[in-house]
Amino acid sequence: MKNSLSLVVSLVVLGAFSSVGADELSDALKNGKVSGDVALTYESRNVDRQVGTYYADTAYSVGSIGLNYETAKFYNFSANVGFRAYQPVWQDDSHFVTAHGKGDASERFYEDGSNKHMELANAYLAYATKDIVVKAGRQELSTEWLTKYHDAVTAMVTPFNNAQIEMIYSQKRYRVDPREFFSATDINGNDGIYKLGFSYQLSNEIKAKVYTLVAPENYEIYGGKVNYDTKINDVGLGLLTHYMESREDFMEDGKMLELVGYASYAGYKATLGYVKTGKESGWGSAANYGDTVVPFEEGDHMYVADARTTYVMLSKTIADVSLTGLYGVTKYAINDGQFSKNEFDVWASYNFTKQLSGTLGFAVTNEDKKDGSVPDLTQINATLIYKF
Repeated sequence: MKNSLSLVVSLVVLGAFSSVGADELSDALKNGKVSGDVALTYESRNVDRQVGTYYADTAYSVGSIGLNYETAKFYNFSANVGFRAYQPVWQDDSHFVTAHGKGDASERFYEDGSNKHMELANAYLAYATKDIVVKAGRQELSTEWLTKYHDAVTAMVTPFNNAQIEMIYSQKRYRVDPREFFSATDINGNDGIYKLGFSYQLSNEIKAKVYTLVAPENYEIYGGKVNYDTKINDVGLGLLTHYMESREDFMEDGKMLELVGYASYAGYKATLGYVKTGKESGWGSAANYGDTVVPFEEGDHMYVADARTTYVMLSKTIADVSLTGLYGVTKYAINDGQFSKNEFDVWASYNFTKQLSGTLGFAVTNEDKKDGSVPDLTQINATLIYKF
């Protein structure tokens, strides 16, 4: 199926266009919506010792422009296309050679083998009714083990009340946002990965989901989760239980248990989380193409073998500034050695106007001195976005 995605998109285009008249199609294009943004991001990293090029003292600022066009619907079909173009504004060391290019920014903004700094973001065709939404092409995903932008075919189907079926085939993965640009990661050697999920709302408070992902001739993933959300007077309470196993063809099988509980009151939200991985292979291959489990800015050791992470998070909006603080400890094993690290993160966001918003992030990691693979790190990032 190496060329199947482009074939599917072409067939959908031909089917959609042939089903409508020229005037109707012209009206759908004329009534489309154009949107975009101008963004400027800054990041600095300070480490107590350099390890490779990813863990190094770096500082840079990158500007980007994003444009997106979405047609109006015609016969339940629509099309969406957008791109983002990047330009480094400043780099503390423009000659620093990383694994992906030259300059401090090149570890986060790159396309291997090219100086290209523009990439398609959304580029898909959609068919949507009350009970089914199908998209074919490059699109953003945020689901278990598949995140960021993917060249994919997705279908979300509501077969009956309170139920949803999720079907995904993805061939490539991208990161195209104001803070990162990673282009064209082949999925499973370009053979792709398939996902099937089923969700059911058992009651007003309880929702359950089971899912499986298959990377042919490589690995399979099986998982399930249960969400419980309720409110007692003015107090909100919630609990998430999530378990996953990977069946590997070329390594030991992976496992993960995620437990998250929260309470909210008067604008405050406190979250307590615990994540445990398998003793032999951690998460296995599960996180190859994204995850929705790691809450940290870094969190590099949450997925290694025999890792146990406990974290607490507190969120509150004060004077229109959204604040979140996160602290966690990860205990893990590498080559029969037992280690422990902790991380502290703070994020703040503020909307200056309806169009202009800003975010600020601060992260500090305190690594185990017995583990020489990762240094202590202090990171500051800030992003301004003007939307139009």
